[in-house]
Amino acid sequence: MTEEQNILIQSASEMVLRVAKKTALLLAVGALAAAVVRQVLLPERPWWELPASVLFGGVLGLLNFRWLAVAVERVYLKKGMTPVGANLAGAIINVLKLSVIFIVLFIVIKWRLLDVFALLIGLSLCFLAIIWEGVTIMGRMKEGQGS
Repeated sequence: MTEEQNILIQSASEMVLRVAKKTALLLAVGALAAAVVRQVLLPERPWWELPASVLFGGVLGLLNFRWLAVAVERVYLKKGMTPVGANLAGAIINVLKLSVIFIVLFIVIKWRLLDVFALLIGLSLCFLAIIWEGVTIMGRMKEGQGS
């Protein structure tokens, strides 16, 4: 691997870690908020259902993001991989990854194991963490250009 590819992989790994930390923070706040909402507005629901749904959605979203990062590292940065081969391998990996996530979500929703809306909130919190990290990186880049 070239030095540039090593730097890209290290940078991507650091970014995934920062997104994971931001997601964990947002999930802690989200699960606490879900517990309060459940206590105040939905006391008839089991005490664990809303916080667990938020946490499950966030973990699923974070796994999806991590799998995407691994796919990029292994497929697109792999030495000797042709562009067509990289695109085909990336497409196959993404279809498999999304199929696994779809099956998990289908089972959870079909069997009513968790609250669907709280699950979607958890998934959204991971997406929010990704946006937060992107805005943070853009801010650092802007500061670097201004000096």
